[in-house]
Amino acid sequence: MSDNFKDTYHIKDTSKLASPSLLVYPDMVKSNLEKIKKQIDLNRFRPHIKTIKSKELIQMQLNVGIRKFKCATLKESSLLLELGVKDILIAYPLIAYQMEQFLDMVKQNPGIKLQCLVDSISAAQSMDQFAKELEIMVPVYIDVNLGMGRTGVIIQNLEDFYDELLNLNNLDIKGFHGYDGHIRVIDLADRTKVVESYFQEFLKVLKIVEEKANEKLICAFGGSNTFPIYMNYPFVECSPGTFMLWDWGYHENLPEQSFDFAAILFTRIISKPTINHICLDLGYKSVASESPIEQRFHFPEHSNWIPKFQSEEHLVLEVPASEWEGIQVGQELYGIPYHVCPTVAWYPFYQVVEHQEVKNTWAIAGRY
Repeated sequence: MSDNFKDTYHIKDTSKLASPSLLVYPDMVKSNLEKIKKQIDLNRFRPHIKTIKSKELIQMQLNVGIRKFKCATLKESSLLLELGVKDILIAYPLIAYQMEQFLDMVKQNPGIKLQCLVDSISAAQSMDQFAKELEIMVPVYIDVNLGMGRTGVIIQNLEDFYDELLNLNNLDIKGFHGYDGHIRVIDLADRTKVVESYFQEFLKVLKIVEEKANEKLICAFGGSNTFPIYMNYPFVECSPGTFMLWDWGYHENLPEQSFDFAAILFTRIISKPTINHICLDLGYKSVASESPIEQRFHFPEHSNWIPKFQSEEHLVLEVPASEWEGIQVGQELYGIPYHVCPTVAWYPFYQVVEHQEVKNTWAIAGRY
């Protein structure tokens, strides 16, 4: 981030800009892409697009040579297909109707690597049966539970799970996938020790399974938090997503990564309801609200303003008595989201800012 926040992020003329808005800065995105290119061979880089959800931002990745992608929804995979991407991993359990839609997508796109995760034998059996009826082979990755406890097969059961999948003739086991977003240790050396404690156990299983398969299997592991660790394993595909836009949460918790903030919240003061309190149009419909209120946004120019509560379209802040009189209704603020991924999902489009002017809008794909 520039030392001069105002010169970098403020817009000269906001008279036609609605608030709240989500601003994106292509120059910052390009800077983040250049940093990635210096860190890792792009042949083993598979960024997650759940953060960005935008054709233009995906195209910027394609322009620098990124060819493999990860996504969370069928809508996101369709976005990638529209842009000609030929290697897509849907990193989300597919069941029921979504499974049928995915298999139809595989059928309709021969020659494209459309891959998904499996962590349930019953779901895998259903997929195998559907695939048999469609006369297709489905490339799958076994999802590994690395301790997050959200999805995946625990490491101790991986070998047996792999053996059971071998009985399903229409599933083609390509490798393993693991996400460990629960690892929040700030110090990189200590974070590495935590990752190594379970990854070394996984590698023992991988060796056994590869001997059975008589081939090397793909390993797609980690997110932004563990990217610097898995990057050191030359056989691992790394899958950060937030690096494109970055956010305040990772700025605080991943100090070894120096990406630029490329997505900024634009908001205005709409009321001064009581002494020392102001209200902004930045409610929990405008910014990710899964964290405590002090960890939802950061105003670099007003870090001493204290968030009190949010409701629907409203955010109430307590401000110092010495500042309250001088604050004006209509005053503009620029904030950095603490968790940019779900914040992006609240907006229909980005406002594209270049040279301190809004130049365009870029659509944000909805979940469905």
